[in-house]
Amino acid sequence: MIRKLALLGGGSAYAPGLLQALVDRGAELALTEVRLYDLAPGRLEVVARLGAKLARAAGAPFDVHAVETLEAAVDGVDAVLNSTRPGGFAGRRLDETLPLEFDIPGQETVGPGGLLYALRSVPEALRVARAMQRQAPSAVLLNYTNPTNIVTQALVDAGFADVLGLCDQSDEDLQALGVALGRPGVPWTFACAGLNHATWYSDVAFGGEPFRGLPADAPAEPPPWFDEEHRLRFAVARRMAARCPGWWPNSYLAYYEAPAELVACARRGGPRTDAIVARLDEYYAHFAQEAARERPRLRLYRGSTGFGDLAVRVLTALGSPSPCPVVLNVPNRGAMPAFAEDTVVELPVLLGAAGRVPRAGGLPPAFKLLAGRLEAYQRAAARAAASGEPDEVLEAMAANPLVPSRETAAALLARARAVVGTVSAEVE
Repeated sequence: MIRKLALLGGGSAYAPGLLQALVDRGAELALTEVRLYDLAPGRLEVVARLGAKLARAAGAPFDVHAVETLEAAVDGVDAVLNSTRPGGFAGRRLDETLPLEFDIPGQETVGPGGLLYALRSVPEALRVARAMQRQAPSAVLLNYTNPTNIVTQALVDAGFADVLGLCDQSDEDLQALGVALGRPGVPWTFACAGLNHATWYSDVAFGGEPFRGLPADAPAEPPPWFDEEHRLRFAVARRMAARCPGWWPNSYLAYYEAPAELVACARRGGPRTDAIVARLDEYYAHFAQEAARERPRLRLYRGSTGFGDLAVRVLTALGSPSPCPVVLNVPNRGAMPAFAEDTVVELPVLLGAAGRVPRAGGLPPAFKLLAGRLEAYQRAAARAAASGEPDEVLEAMAANPLVPSRETAAALLARARAVVGTVSAEVE
């Protein structure tokens, strides 16, 4: 039963959307307290005031308040949701732009940018886990910090068994597919298997009607709110699915399928970080304005509703006597023969108060070679980010499928050091 929850990254522009989801589903949860912690005290204070008002106005059965230290955040809680961004947006901008200098896609989870981010986020996630061991030894750690697979793998490798990696990408991908099929808003069911941002969906059905592929001659447009990059990723996913009838790929697999197209797209559009940062003042002005009202109405926040909805589904399932299927990142434990027992994989998990059971999943034969390379990279990246050893960092960078050679890997790391002074966890 999850009664006390700590939200790390509680001052982020994502946090209000998560708090709204908790408030909306408060009757289904056992929460009595939500603690917010962040390294930006000004923004944390605004979000905490807003969250407290949202909860009070809705009659939610839990209190929302800010705390000043990590130790105070995790002390005696039942669950910790880590949604921090070590290195901030300056770090993210580096992750997105530096790889482009080498004609490699720049992204915060896949490719070289994902490893640079992991070098910052893994040490911080390990610090959180150690604090939990001291002050909340029975709490579950819900990791929402990217790269989800590498961070969760490093935590599992370090012996922190009660950790669940969260990612709502499957919801976004299936929603886009439903729109393309002309079935927006229709409930879907599916199976999935693979590694985070490298999964394949199978047994997909919308309203009980099986998905049999997109007709080659049909327009099948993705959602109109997609930007150029997301529209390109959808188009590439469609090409991949045509080669694997009955399957639909995670849209992030486009980076491995069409790297040159994604590089060109990024150069045209500029870093996504810049577009996000340009709106932050607007977000926080809205948060402050609504926090001053007795009955606030949250209209702006970062992220989709899927971010908060997934967290609520997990928290609800953890307290439920009846297991619920949730897509999570967990150790394989034999669920997929393609991966090692202790490799963190992404697949549906029957999650409940009594435990968690990964559902077995398969992969398209054409994907297995890349899957093996991605697994090797994930494991190497988790080791390197945890140790910070230069030789291990170089080996991990060279293992990334988007990095063409060890020489390129060395040049990438040298360039990163020149730009930020270090590629270790101390990057702020």
